[in-house]
Amino acid sequence: MVDDNLQADAGAEPRRVIDDAELKRMMKASKGSFFQRNAYQAVTLLLIAINVAVYAAETFLSGFHFDISSQVLVEMGAMYPPLVQSAGDLYRFITPMFLHLDLMHLAFNMVALYSVGALLEQVLGKANFIALYFIGGITGNVVSYLAGVYVEGGMAISAGASTSVFGLFVATALLGVLHREGRTFFAEYSKGMWGVIAANVAYSFLVPGISISGHLGGALGGAIAMFTLPEYGLKVPNPVRVVTAVAWVAFLGWVLVGQGLVG
Repeated sequence: MVDDNLQADAGAEPRRVIDDAELKRMMKASKGSFFQRNAYQAVTLLLIAINVAVYAAETFLSGFHFDISSQVLVEMGAMYPPLVQSAGDLYRFITPMFLHLDLMHLAFNMVALYSVGALLEQVLGKANFIALYFIGGITGNVVSYLAGVYVEGGMAISAGASTSVFGLFVATALLGVLHREGRTFFAEYSKGMWGVIAANVAYSFLVPGISISGHLGGALGGAIAMFTLPEYGLKVPNPVRVVTAVAWVAFLGWVLVGQGLVG
């Protein structure tokens, strides 16, 4: 007697007939879970999730308005130079990169983060990608702080992941020059990215209310990170990495000591 799931042909081994339900189970197993399918961009998705969650908290504290009030932004850690007075206020060099002014601001930055994040996360590795994100963001916020103190009179409130995003843009563009392998691919990719950077810089200068200093500082941070990260795939001599890292730390130290924030 032949099992329902088997067919017996003369001179042939019995073979299994897969029903629709089992076929669906097999297809699902081959695809894996959401986290398994997106493991290559897990950090990128996590950063996006954190930014979205923080924005949700902002809207709640703003009375469910999508345009976030200045008071809420400042209370949640936006960059506002007059409130950076001591070591206890240094968190404001980090928290602004997770705060956004409105829904469009959030959407633009998250689309930009997603567009380059997965590539950089795969090429540089997750730890280096996280370092790149924070070096760009911190540098952008430090430059924004200095601009507020010396140029803008210290009264501007700034926030947004764009400091980090500009760092990611520059890092992507530099892959065409610095990466050891796939130079042809990265060179072509980089050409387009330089155009994106130029368009965004022009937009920053033309549209009122955008932190130009934060964007340019973030771009600088991205370049610094690419010449600092301990990634073998990048053609950067170790002495250059050390000098760049020391120079960046010295710059941060000069800002902190010079402005009386530490020491």
